[in-house]
Amino acid sequence: MRRIFNLVLLGMMIVTAVVTYDLKHSAEEASKKVARLHANIAAEREEIALLKTEWSLLSQPGRLQSLVEKYNEHFQLEPFVTSQVATLDEIPVREDDAAEPTTVAAR
Repeated sequence: MRRIFNLVLLGMMIVTAVVTYDLKHSAEEASKKVARLHANIAAEREEIALLKTEWSLLSQPGRLQSLVEKYNEHFQLEPFVTSQVATLDEIPVREDDAAEPTTVAAR
């Protein structure tokens, strides 16, 4: 009887060791995945910062003014005048007909 009990305990010990090894392996894989995600996030943030810097460089008023002067004949741009701005009262109100949902015919 004692021998059977020892064999059962040995079997449980082996099963526990296998389960523990599997959990450890799964945790290591998850940790590697998290590290990769953190590296990707850092790279994306760096890319965003670079793009913001590039955007601020490209949208500098002095640069834009020089481009307008250089390509003035091609674009034929004119200065903005205040009469081009409309007030909310000048915008026409949409009819309620557009509020009804349109249905698409089934094929």
